[in-house]
Amino acid sequence: MPAAKQEPFPVMNVTGVRPPPGPDKVILTPSNIAITDKVQFEVGKADLKPMSFALLDEVVTVMKGNPQIELVEIGGHTDITGSADLNRKLSQQRAESVMKYIASKGIAKSRLEAKGFGPDVPIADNATPEGQEANRRVEFLILKQGPKKTVVKDE
Repeated sequence: MPAAKQEPFPVMNVTGVRPPPGPDKVILTPSNIAITDKVQFEVGKADLKPMSFALLDEVVTVMKGNPQIELVEIGGHTDITGSADLNRKLSQQRAESVMKYIASKGIAKSRLEAKGFGPDVPIADNATPEGQEANRRVEFLILKQGPKKTVVKDE
């Protein structure tokens, strides 16, 4: 028996709407370059995980767009798990890894300083897993900056 003839499907106009961008992951404040995400490292190592590259690229963009920022301290912090001496060394190595990455993207090394604090500057209680997680962080503190220069075009 012959197949029934089917009418063609009507043409549909489909449009997509891009969702609004999420909140900024990097925020410039008067005293620091705040990040709302974490810089990720291999466990027990100073090797950056590739998932952190986009976040650090945003830090680079902020620094390139704000040449008045003359010196940024990249602070590496750990929780209290393990020996304090080992954590201080690891946090220093991690801060240096972040500094090396940022410098590789075109930021002058003279604008960067790496400092490992280990477990010495906690921001949360190390007695809880959540507190330990909060204490494992990288911070970008602005140590020196000049006045912001506004470029005005003559017509």
